[in-house]
Amino acid sequence: MVKPQVVMGRVVAPYGVRGWLKVRPFTAAQDTLLTYQQWLLIDLQGVTRVYRLEDGKVHGAYVLAALEGVTTREDAVMLQGMSIAVPRESLPALDPGEVYFADLIGLTVINRENETLGTVTAVQEYGAQPVLHVTSPTEDGKKLAETLIPLVEAYVDAIELAEGRLKVDWQRGD
Repeated sequence: MVKPQVVMGRVVAPYGVRGWLKVRPFTAAQDTLLTYQQWLLIDLQGVTRVYRLEDGKVHGAYVLAALEGVTTREDAVMLQGMSIAVPRESLPALDPGEVYFADLIGLTVINRENETLGTVTAVQEYGAQPVLHVTSPTEDGKKLAETLIPLVEAYVDAIELAEGRLKVDWQRGD
C-alpha cells in the first residue's frame, strides 16, 4: 500500500556545481521544508525517489538544498521539475478547526443555494489571504472554467473533509 504524501515544493533548477537544488517551496514559511529530513521526489510519470536532506538554507523566496547522493550539477539537472513531497504522517498534528491546504484539493464546492460550483484544484497564497482555485466544466463541456474564491470566513461557511465538500457563500459567476 502506498503511504499518503503531501507535495511541499518543486525543484526549479540546479544551484551551483556541487549538486545543490533551487527549490520553490509551497509552504507558508520557506524554511518549513528544511525541517523534513526525508524528501520524496516525484517525476512527471509519478515515479517516486527517496532522498535524505543533507543541508539547506533559505535564499529569498527559494530554498537551496543538498540531497544525499546528488553531488554534481548534472545530478541536480536530472531532478529539475520534480515535485517534492513528504510522508503525510511526518506533518505536525493540527489544532481543531485547522486544515492543510493539500486536504482541500479535490473537494466539491457547493454554495448556499446548493449549487455545485466545481472542484478545488489548487490553493495559492497571494499575500493577503489564500485563494481557492475552483474548476468546473463550462456549459459546452469542452473547456474548464475557473473561479477564484478567497479562503476566508466571510466566504467559506464550512470545510467538511469527511463528506468531501466545501460550503461557500459565493454565487456562480461572481
